[in-house]
Amino acid sequence: MLSGNQFGAYLRQRRRDAGLTREQLAHRTNISASLIEKIERGVRPATLPTLSTLMDGLDVPPSHRRHVLSRALPDVFAHPSPPAPPRPTPEDLADLNSLDHPASFYLMPTFEVVAVNPAYERAFPGVAAGTNFLEWMFLNPISRTVMVDWHRDAHRLVDSLRTFAPLTPHDPNVAAVIANCRTAPDWPVLWNKRPHPDTQFDEHLTVRDPATSRVQHLTPRTYTPELPMRPWWLCRLIPTTNELVPGNQR
Repeated sequence: MLSGNQFGAYLRQRRRDAGLTREQLAHRTNISASLIEKIERGVRPATLPTLSTLMDGLDVPPSHRRHVLSRALPDVFAHPSPPAPPRPTPEDLADLNSLDHPASFYLMPTFEVVAVNPAYERAFPGVAAGTNFLEWMFLNPISRTVMVDWHRDAHRLVDSLRTFAPLTPHDPNVAAVIANCRTAPDWPVLWNKRPHPDTQFDEHLTVRDPATSRVQHLTPRTYTPELPMRPWWLCRLIPTTNELVPGNQR
């Protein structure tokens, strides 16, 4: 269960990253500065309407909100009985493999890959079950060939992990990912700098086939399996065109 102090740390970091004082956030959201201070200090729980309003005021991307809410209000978003399996079942994998476009199961906030389908393996060489996508981005040189907008996409992933880190202060997996990626030269700059707001809501990815140098434009669609409940998320990468564009054309 997430403590008030952990969510308060998340809220405080998100507010500071946005360059807002408590008074400015209060003006944006019509929530008193004193209440915002109490939530940040962990002495006052936040209700679902208050959380939603604060996330609106802080421009939290839609893809982040479900994870924040599930951590902040575990009683509301609790997993039902029986508990979810620790790994995908054969039926889960059959569902994933039935998709003809790249798709994967992954865990938030570390971007640990739980399973991928054949189309995903072809699109992202070296990414398989058990791989951490952030580590692949920073530590596998092929990622800079595959990801046409590597810097932008890496920055968005780093910012997601950095933003969610206060929600999981004792998670050894988060600490391990940060420690491993910190060895990459680009990591410190991307960790300490907020991405441009426009890139946070740009959902498109452009990936290059390293064998043919042809690129494809993909639109991510993320789902959280509800019935049956699963701890991982499903990410589908939908082609935005039926034609591949030569790699030297943008």
